[in-house]
Amino acid sequence: MVKKMEQIYKEIDNLKNDLIDLSLQIHSNPEIKWQEFSAVKNIETLLNKYNIQINKVKDLPTAFTASIKGNSKGPVIALLAEYDALPGIGHACGHNLIAITNIGAFLGFLALNGNFPGEIRLIGTPAEEGGGGKISLLDKNFFDDVDISLSSHGSSNTTILWEDVPMGTGMSLATSKAIYEFHGKASHAAINPDQGINALNAVIMLFNGIDSLRQHVKDDTRIHGIITDGGMAPNIVPDFAAADILMRSRSSSYVEYIREKIDDIAKGAALMTGAELKIRGDEPGYKHVIPNTTMAKIGKSILDELEINLTSQPLNRFGSGASTDFGNVSHEMPSYAFNFAVSKEPVAGHSTEMEKASISDLAHNNAIAISKGISATALTLLEDADQFNKSKLEFEKRKNYK
Repeated sequence: MVKKMEQIYKEIDNLKNDLIDLSLQIHSNPEIKWQEFSAVKNIETLLNKYNIQINKVKDLPTAFTASIKGNSKGPVIALLAEYDALPGIGHACGHNLIAITNIGAFLGFLALNGNFPGEIRLIGTPAEEGGGGKISLLDKNFFDDVDISLSSHGSSNTTILWEDVPMGTGMSLATSKAIYEFHGKASHAAINPDQGINALNAVIMLFNGIDSLRQHVKDDTRIHGIITDGGMAPNIVPDFAAADILMRSRSSSYVEYIREKIDDIAKGAALMTGAELKIRGDEPGYKHVIPNTTMAKIGKSILDELEINLTSQPLNRFGSGASTDFGNVSHEMPSYAFNFAVSKEPVAGHSTEMEKASISDLAHNNAIAISKGISATALTLLEDADQFNKSKLEFEKRKNYK
């Protein structure tokens, strides 16, 4: 297997300029969720250069799959590429790097000329930033025959392989998101306020209720909200007001509990004001990422030998404080995402500093190393039945842990 890894590494080194060019193309033309047409076209052009054809997904025009099959039966391992940007701030989450690390790892298998068992599948997953592209692909059964999923994510100034994670611990925050719409009755705020029903008062009561709830939730809980509509003019009793609320927790079941609490607060606000309430969900909920230390240990043993500086796992902190639809995939099969440094100094996610760091020389060099780490981990899982079975067993234990 060592010789095969060396062949893959050499192939990825040969791809380096193409991969960095692709990163720069995606970064310079940021496209938000479901609109990543140029990114997919550039990815397709690169894959076609190496005689790889992509298959588009019906009803999801910026999702795709591509495959490199081995010469015998074996597991199917999916590498998940992302390429959507954030509204207004571009690639401040570094999805251009997620794209090239997984595409590089995928193309690295061309060096083996099919001399491996199973299949390596590249899945292009749009709309990670709020749209839940992976959830849509799960719903369309695109993961039904996948045994293991791997991916990556840029991570400020740290490259951590999470080898020691307690049972029951999530590696990201699960989410639930709702828009609370209150319908009241307009009237003149000075002449006949008694005839009005103030929808804005209901929204304010919703926020007050959420603030009262905060002291009675677990420490990892996060609740953020904005008022999206608060009325038209101060002399008109607002007949419509709305709030957009995002809830997070490290436990998918606990975030569902929080959602029920906030739904009840909204219902109470409607009762107190006389407004009618409509609860609307415009985005799917993200589950917490289930860790897999088996794959983390494989990855660490590989990255230890490559040109990338690893960061020690911090004490009493696990994974990310953000949310991702990769979590939903991790509830269906063993899954692992390689986090890697994009900067020498700490940079905040979703910031202009992160947007700049995601095309730095350090970020690109680390992305190439991570491509090698992903491909070598995938090869290990394809060829080492013990490691494959161990990752599956850990997944089952963690998923069913109570």
